[in-house]
Amino acid sequence: MKKNNFFLEIYNEFFHCITWPKLEDLQYTTIVVSFFSIFMSIFLYGIDGIFIFLIKKLFSL
Repeated sequence: MKKNNFFLEIYNEFFHCITWPKLEDLQYTTIVVSFFSIFMSIFLYGIDGIFIFLIKKLFSL
């Protein structure tokens, strides 16, 4: 395969075969991912606090 043919195929694939998401879809997905990330960080912080509390109680006996 020649180099020029390879890059031409990449160009055709990139601009003619890929379907790019619409701006509204990107905004919605960004909001969902941001919300889920914040929720998971708060949830894991709480679980970590519970484990720290239990470990302190266990070793303070």
